[in-house]
Amino acid sequence: MKALKALAAAVTLMTAAALVAPPAQAMMTFGNYDLLTNRYNRASWVWFITPCNPHKQPDCADVSAISRLKFYYEYDGEAQLKDGRYTMTVDVPDGLQCPGHVMPTRDTYSWDEVSLAGTIDSVYDVGCFGGPPGTQFWTFALRRL
Repeated sequence: MKALKALAAAVTLMTAAALVAPPAQAMMTFGNYDLLTNRYNRASWVWFITPCNPHKQPDCADVSAISRLKFYYEYDGEAQLKDGRYTMTVDVPDGLQCPGHVMPTRDTYSWDEVSLAGTIDSVYDVGCFGGPPGTQFWTFALRRL
């Protein structure tokens, strides 16, 4: 049931982003963005996106994620642009929210440089209460502040 809901949310976000997408020649503007996601119901993040060293990595964006709630970890990483999509992998100490505790995840964010719509693939080695390893799938969109 959760997978079906996540898929429906992903289709909705992608459709909305395609309908309001900027012209095809537009590129991602560096600056501050709201991270809009169906992953959390209590937390939200602001992404500060700047270019990586353009002489060494021209197709790269540096992402600093700042939580709006002090109880969540901040993270940062480098997103590589390939074929019109940025991809960034980060380790998140509190990525898996369990009743009464949190567990670490390795999250891969992938988003379209024009529509700014994307997905989060979250992988964990140990589940809640010592459960088996697993994955979770989320959608997101970036909205320029």
